[in-house]
Amino acid sequence: MAIKIVIFDLGNVIFKFDLLKFVKAYVKKIPNHKITDFNNLIPSYSDVSHAYEKGNISSFEFYDTVARKTKYVGTYNEFAVQWNNIFEPMPEMIELIAALSQNYRLVALSNTNELHFDYLKERYPEVFALFNRLFLSYKMHSRKPEDEIFLKTIQCCNVLPSEIFYVDDLEDNVTVARNNGISSHLFTNSTVLIKELKDKKMLMQQYKGG
Repeated sequence: MAIKIVIFDLGNVIFKFDLLKFVKAYVKKIPNHKITDFNNLIPSYSDVSHAYEKGNISSFEFYDTVARKTKYVGTYNEFAVQWNNIFEPMPEMIELIAALSQNYRLVALSNTNELHFDYLKERYPEVFALFNRLFLSYKMHSRKPEDEIFLKTIQCCNVLPSEIFYVDDLEDNVTVARNNGISSHLFTNSTVLIKELKDKKMLMQQYKGG
């Protein structure tokens, strides 16, 4: 079955991110605190973060919960700047996506949250202009690797799973996508991805990007 849609994860596929950069800035607003591992700082951080990524709590509720648990003295706006200042675009991947956009419908499927996505879309509008659809965990109230978010995406794309090629950097997400019939690539770097795309005849052999 010919591929009609290529789906990309955002984090560490299109945009590198470094949560430690946020933590280092964040702890400066916690009196007498030297911990730089957020999971030690907030033992329940994953639960709070996942609730935020699924849109079950608002941005302010996320900030307020984290701030109260850590005795953070910064304002919501200070928190938002620190929270968002962790991303760098991956130029070789953006170039590749632009090339693929000539022949395929492109979709982004990401576990993300309101603050991060609004920041990225405002700062890098040219990247998101390449995509036909955006499927975001906080709007879909489901997050990878749950089956639900993949099934909703397939349904909304109105194609067969076998007509989708999916790229993600996390093995659990790739495994669930494959279990739902989606041809998937575990992303490590652009060079390996480009080779697979050429092998699948989804990209011209003369393509030199990445």
